[in-house]
Amino acid sequence: MADIRANLPRDLRSWRRPEGHEKSFEPCEALWKDLRGFFEAHGYTLWDYWVNSMLVAPDSDAFDPCSSGFMYISANRTWNDDGPGNLERILQYDYMNALTRAARARDGRDVVIRVLAIGEDGKEHVELLDMIARGPDSLLAINHSLPLLEIIELEDITFGIFPKAGWSLYLAYNFWAKSSVGDILHLFLQCLEALVYLHNIGVAHRDVFRDNFLAQWLPESLEMKFMPPSQPRVYINDFEVAVYFPPEVPEEERRCTGLPMGGSFPDHYGRPVPPEVESGKPYDPFKLDVWQLGTSFSDFKSTIPEVDAVLTSLTDPDPEARPTAHGAIMALLEVMSNIPPRALKIAPETKPLEFLTWSSSGSGQSIKEQEDTPEQENNLSS
Repeated sequence: MADIRANLPRDLRSWRRPEGHEKSFEPCEALWKDLRGFFEAHGYTLWDYWVNSMLVAPDSDAFDPCSSGFMYISANRTWNDDGPGNLERILQYDYMNALTRAARARDGRDVVIRVLAIGEDGKEHVELLDMIARGPDSLLAINHSLPLLEIIELEDITFGIFPKAGWSLYLAYNFWAKSSVGDILHLFLQCLEALVYLHNIGVAHRDVFRDNFLAQWLPESLEMKFMPPSQPRVYINDFEVAVYFPPEVPEEERRCTGLPMGGSFPDHYGRPVPPEVESGKPYDPFKLDVWQLGTSFSDFKSTIPEVDAVLTSLTDPDPEARPTAHGAIMALLEVMSNIPPRALKIAPETKPLEFLTWSSSGSGQSIKEQEDTPEQENNLSS
């Protein structure tokens, strides 16, 4: 194993963007090619390289997929469906940077492997995931954290094994998915519920944009004659810049300063930020989470004034006037309780976001970084 380790990066930033990555994908592929035998010994077969940053599932009868419960296509899609969102596309993986790789376990489950830490670099990320994405708390229905299935270590490198989820919420509308207002609102409610749980235990995510949420499938009820009998579960992903405040820290002291950066993040920050972060003064990171979520859905309008008023409140420039995640979910549930489900089976009004080139720490199912092109069609996680 010493020979393998000698050829691998010494920090997360170098792994995220290996030398020469801007010219070709060969440096990214070379990192994982050296690790193929290592992961096979642990029961995982890395997906095959196809083109650009795209990987495909192993093409062998010995590696037929088996549902893990995290990844499906909607009822109106088939293997032969010629468009995006079909069975063929869900068995592709477009990696956002070199930190992640799709793989298949011996039992046919598909997973995503992510470099979580190298030595002390990323250690807090691993500790946080161990608290919220493993153990008894990972069984709570209100905990939407993508489960950390396994940790594998190679000397000082820590790899996390996550289930490969269906689709990024970035694709829930404005792309190929035929999502109704009701579909999107049910997904959004789960995003809020994810924040309510995290905030209650003292965790602020600080990168709560749509591309860091994953769904088992996208309902696409506009394509169906009747309302779907079931809804997909939504998972929140990528806690690299999250912060944790233990219970003994008073509420008034739970503050951050500066841009929400760290870990493998590049030196520049490409996400939008609210006024309190721009001010350079200490700010409430929980209210930052609410603003980020509202901002990443700001290209969606339900056309129902009461609903849109709640959504707009999440991006109030005044953090004191901005609702908490709990306040927002209760307000939205109250409004939706007075609307018949069939009335939500309507097309939303959408428009392209002005900041399509978001920058993210990218756990593997997040959208392209600034120098890349936003061509996402398949799931982007873990």
